[in-house]
Amino acid sequence: MSLAYLVDITDAALQDAREHHQYILKRSHDRLPADDWFKGLIDTTDTLETLPASCPRIPEQDNFNFPLYQRLYASHRIIFRIDKDVVRILRVYHSAARPLRSLHQRAKHGKQR
Repeated sequence: MSLAYLVDITDAALQDAREHHQYILKRSHDRLPADDWFKGLIDTTDTLETLPASCPRIPEQDNFNFPLYQRLYASHRIIFRIDKDVVRILRVYHSAARPLRSLHQRAKHGKQR
């Protein structure tokens, strides 16, 4: 029997997801793609209830003094840490955005670097 983790999505990660949902909505002028993306994101975070440590560490791990992991979903990286039996989703960060140096760093959706 595998250990089940509680998945906690932080306010910052929810804000990231809401911003991308709005970005899709504005670009497509149709709620369905935006809602489908958001539902898929939630479904993907739910998979972290089991074996979250099997996900890779973020490439920018050297910028942080605690382990951070990522799960890829569509164009985004779900950035999380594992605290005992809780998986804390810290950010939902666009894969094309500049490397993550801080958990407070904001990604701009739809902007080129």
